[in-house]
Amino acid sequence: MSFQEWEILVTIVFGSLLAFGPWMLMVHSKLAVLVSQLGDLCEKVEKAAEAQQRLWEQAAEHEARLDTHDVQLGYLSQRLRDIEQGEERV
Repeated sequence: MSFQEWEILVTIVFGSLLAFGPWMLMVHSKLAVLVSQLGDLCEKVEKAAEAQQRLWEQAAEHEARLDTHDVQLGYLSQRLRDIEQGEERV
């Protein structure tokens, strides 16, 4: 290739880089921002999942306590009925 052909080729490549360079930098910066925001979102989702897990555990504990109280109230109710029946017999 002659010097003139190399000059045309280099000019086309350099012109293309100058034309697409700023656009490529803009796209790269937008992608970097999106990746950063996605990382923040992942952290928030993980924290929300952990908080939800704690709430489910707390709800399970409260339900177990309610079941225990329900059984205790059943015993008390039965004892009161037994006492009332004992008083009616007297």
